[in-house]
Amino acid sequence: MITNLRLSPATLHPLKIHPLRCIPASARVRTYHSTSPPEPPHHQCPSCSRSIPLPLSPCPNCSALLPLPSTLSHHSMLYLSAPIGSSPNGPFDIPRELSHLPSHGFGLDKSDLRSRWVRRQRELHPDKFTSKGDKIVDLARELSGRVNEAYNVLGDELRRAEYILSIHNQGTEETDKLDDPMMLAEILEAREELEEAESQEDIQRIRSDNHAKVEDIIAQLQSAFSEDPPNLDEAKDLAVQLKYWRGLENAAREKSI
Repeated sequence: MITNLRLSPATLHPLKIHPLRCIPASARVRTYHSTSPPEPPHHQCPSCSRSIPLPLSPCPNCSALLPLPSTLSHHSMLYLSAPIGSSPNGPFDIPRELSHLPSHGFGLDKSDLRSRWVRRQRELHPDKFTSKGDKIVDLARELSGRVNEAYNVLGDELRRAEYILSIHNQGTEETDKLDDPMMLAEILEAREELEEAESQEDIQRIRSDNHAKVEDIIAQLQSAFSEDPPNLDEAKDLAVQLKYWRGLENAAREKSI
């Protein structure tokens, strides 16, 4: 685990190692760009005075819990990436940070994501720090909560897409409407079919058809985010479509109960 890792002063030299190498190989993700990410900002551990690269916490040298800037990306909180910026307090260039990940941060493996979440929760669980005083326990609760939020957002394709779009100032709104009249007509027709369904077999067939549409949109989202630069207009349209089809799935699930 990271908390047991001992780093020499040479290892911490900013020109010799990228912080993600401090993370076990099984926890790393290949970068999307051929160029390596720049060295991230470092923060100083108040316990051992070592210079620690963000987003590492606890300290890999002495296991002291370190506060993390509130503006770190969800990807950084789960050790999928490292922040890019000139100061450990931010601001951070999150679009550039995500450009080094598959599909600009959209292409994630859910099994790997869960493994990272479990690992981070083990490191940050408040019960580990009860002997350190209330202030450190509160910090552990804060960081653990942020890790949970990162996992919940990145673990859901719609929320992940909306998050990445928001980073690029292209966030979706509740009032966003479908611009494609044919797509809207298809969704309305599926809604009517669901309302008229009289058997569980009919509902399951509708859910199966809807699932195929959802998976197709997710694949299209990955393609849109994989462009360089990412096709944000296309991704936003697809995210709105996905929201509508997810709404149909929720309605079908409720009716099948």
